[in-house]
Amino acid sequence: MLAFDFQKYFSQEFEIFSYDKKNLDIIILENIEKIVVEIKPDIILNCAAYTAVDNAEDIWAKLNYDINTLWVYNLAKISKKYSIDFITFSTDYVFDGMEENGYSENDNYNPINSYWMAKYLWEVIAKKENEDTIIIRTSWLYGWGSQFKNFVNTMLQLSETKKELKIINDQFGNPTNAKDLTKAISQVIENIEKQRGKILHFSNETENNGITWFDFAKEIFTIKEKKIILVPCSTSEYPTKAKRPAFSKLMNNSDIKLRNRKEGLRDYLDNL
Repeated sequence: MLAFDFQKYFSQEFEIFSYDKKNLDIIILENIEKIVVEIKPDIILNCAAYTAVDNAEDIWAKLNYDINTLWVYNLAKISKKYSIDFITFSTDYVFDGMEENGYSENDNYNPINSYWMAKYLWEVIAKKENEDTIIIRTSWLYGWGSQFKNFVNTMLQLSETKKELKIINDQFGNPTNAKDLTKAISQVIENIEKQRGKILHFSNETENNGITWFDFAKEIFTIKEKKIILVPCSTSEYPTKAKRPAFSKLMNNSDIKLRNRKEGLRDYLDNL
């Protein structure tokens, strides 16, 4: 999703060599090194991720660690060997969700499920293998178009067949339009000498301690002028295999800022 948006908006500005799981097995170090030697990139931008949070608890646990930990370890190792700048993406889910006011870039980790543990491990490993690795954490990402699975698209799809939806109203965070995230990435690239080794938090600006999934859904349907009954519910009413954080707002202390979440959402929905 992020890779598609980055190519869409910046294919004229950068020469991009893109690979997906059809033409690159990312688990094998030799495959990565072969491509790096061939194209000699200035920057490696890692948009690959395993994001099925609940399945990471059991049936796909190995795949979760292969993609979210081993893959990043391989990239960090290769980027260090060939002196290539390396940018990779992490999540608000490396924190335990106990801080109501949100999390800054240097707050302590405390992963509470397998998905988060894999992300936590790769952050640590990436920094160990290549101290110049740039880690960008984001949250509640949506983007590109209707073919991708994200909260905004899911809400719109459900509204086609449902008259009423129960939405969780006790988990707080900040949504992120992938288009806005790509613009932030481009600014990091433009000043990469100053960004090396940093951890950055990029999400759309959200007031207070964030908004809930219920609030987010309400904004989606208000903008689309869809008449649907939304019923707030608690996390305990919607049990999942993986525990979710109550509060996961990311605080951005860098000079690169994303626009307000309402502007980002309206832009996305107007152009979907």
